[in-house]
Amino acid sequence: MAAPPGNNNAGKGRRWQDALNKALARYEKPEKQISAGQALDKLAEQVVQKALDGHWDAIQEIGNRLDGKPAQAIEHTGDLLHRHVTEVTDAELLDIATASSVGASETPSGTQIN
Repeated sequence: MAAPPGNNNAGKGRRWQDALNKALARYEKPEKQISAGQALDKLAEQVVQKALDGHWDAIQEIGNRLDGKPAQAIEHTGDLLHRHVTEVTDAELLDIATASSVGASETPSGTQIN
């Protein structure tokens, strides 16, 4: 499913990744003694060694890469309305589909409601 129009979240947080990719690409030149792949391998070895030496950041990095980051706990305060799908009216479904229902976080144009 594609993101709604106006959603730019995929473009965020890529500056560090882009900088790393550029730095690694510089190792692909013939005059370098190490390739980008070898540079990544060396970095991975250093992370593993630091983890074995007890550095918590390295341990977390390995865990997050192998198992994924732990799910973020979400705390909800307020009432939840539980209804069976057959109890939802066509008008309510239209409101949900057009993001105009109570509690909608975005307008139909995709702009955030605060």
